[in-house]
Amino acid sequence: MKNILLNSFLLLLSFCFTYPIQAHIGSSGVVFEGNAGKYALQVYVQPPDVIPGTAKVTVIADANDIQKVNIKPIYYWFGDEGSPRSDEAFPVANQAGRYEGQIWLMNSGAASVQVEIIGSRGKGSLIVPLVAIATAKRAMSPSLGWVLAGLGLLLVGLLTTIIGASTSDSLQTVGEPISGTTMKKRIKGSVIGASFCGVLLFVGNNWWNGLTDDYQRNLYKPYTANTKVIEENGVSVLKLQIDSNSVQRRWLSYAIPDHGKLMHLFLIRQGTMDVFAHLHPSRKDTLNFEAQLPDLPAGKYLLYADVMRYQGAQYTIADTVEIKKQISNGNNSSTLKDPYDAYAITNPLNTKEASIKSDLITICGTPGVKTKLQDGSSIVWEEDPNKPLMMGKVYDLKFSILSPDGTKAKLEPYLGMMGHAAIVKDDGSVYIHLHPTGTVSSTSVSVMQKRLDETSKKPNILPAIAFKDSVDKIMTKLSMMTEAERDNFLMPNMLHTNDKAEHHNTVNFPYVFPQAGKYRIWLQVKRNGKILTGTFDAKVM
Repeated sequence: MKNILLNSFLLLLSFCFTYPIQAHIGSSGVVFEGNAGKYALQVYVQPPDVIPGTAKVTVIADANDIQKVNIKPIYYWFGDEGSPRSDEAFPVANQAGRYEGQIWLMNSGAASVQVEIIGSRGKGSLIVPLVAIATAKRAMSPSLGWVLAGLGLLLVGLLTTIIGASTSDSLQTVGEPISGTTMKKRIKGSVIGASFCGVLLFVGNNWWNGLTDDYQRNLYKPYTANTKVIEENGVSVLKLQIDSNSVQRRWLSYAIPDHGKLMHLFLIRQGTMDVFAHLHPSRKDTLNFEAQLPDLPAGKYLLYADVMRYQGAQYTIADTVEIKKQISNGNNSSTLKDPYDAYAITNPLNTKEASIKSDLITICGTPGVKTKLQDGSSIVWEEDPNKPLMMGKVYDLKFSILSPDGTKAKLEPYLGMMGHAAIVKDDGSVYIHLHPTGTVSSTSVSVMQKRLDETSKKPNILPAIAFKDSVDKIMTKLSMMTEAERDNFLMPNMLHTNDKAEHHNTVNFPYVFPQAGKYRIWLQVKRNGKILTGTFDAKVM
């Protein structure tokens, strides 16, 4: 009875009030760096964990000549034509160039935040993709539930009394005593009123339960997979099979390449976190992927596999896999089946020496300390070692790479970017695949921008089989390109040579650590045709 009254009371309130992703695990916030016309911006979006809900948007601009900052959500399925009006982000007191605002995210799915800047340098805008998904349910306290149920009873009593009085007392002449007939009319009217309230309660309860069921069905549920390592023709192969029961209408026939790969898979040895591999499995069918493994030592590994769907939404598949014995495929970081695969070995957490003997071993670095890389060059994390890292704060994780002779190293594009990074918390609860643009993939930006350029209200999507075939043709085309052709194809607007770059040996990754604790960071860059992996430990307060 309490639930029925409560649901119906909320139904009555609804007549007066309107009801309100990621290739990430544990990092709900979205950080993006880019240009809005002539303005350099850093945008941080903290999406809600319930949909509908409000997202907090923080914009940090490069100058103080900005007159106005507008923000608005744009959904992939509705495009710019179906988006609401902009809301204004207001300056933050005593923080020059910083603006904050809120937007409502009313629908689940692939979306974005459009940031428009108006200032002395004209107008400019940029798109920050995100996935609007409900990841939590709000629990109501029992005391509040009883209060609302009591109010519901009060409303039922008032409505019953009003209907009863309107059919009896309201027809009485002033001063006339209440007769038996009038009393019967009052009772009859009250019964009718109570019956009406009962029907309203029943309908309202069913309506509310239907909304609850819909919300429960749409509550985000991660992909799951079964992963194993098998021997095929004397070679150790990792096979990942996505559980079809976890797909839930997110058909993977519609997967698209991100930085030229349909899947980016990371392996980290659990507990010690001293072994790291970045692999790119090939798709055998919609649910099955496989990759040749490098010479990894035995152990249980955390597995994070990133996939992207056609609307630019990224998802991470998390699993664990056990390697029962040392893999000896006879390969190294330069002779793997996929030339963009790489792995590295370092010292375990909380120790200064590696427990494995290998030519690939590099000791894990810390902020401000020069650390050796696999080819004799070195890397420095340009962070103040005496200043603690704080959770919830936007950081520019800046790394400088030096040649063996101490001069600035010249970096080459690696999968269309000047660097890739993976950050994992020591207990595996936080994982993020970062790029110099932030937590957002440039592929997601391109997909959403292309959608905004379309005039149709709904995107024209090919049937699943035709879509998959077209993607397979693109993957075949990519495999036949030279590296320069592939970089230009993947990132046509990016400068793929840094001969003229002012700081071509540095790479930045904007990020917000979501929790306090110990983290390990793997930074990957390319130099002289070789993929190099630097490893760093971070303690976040």
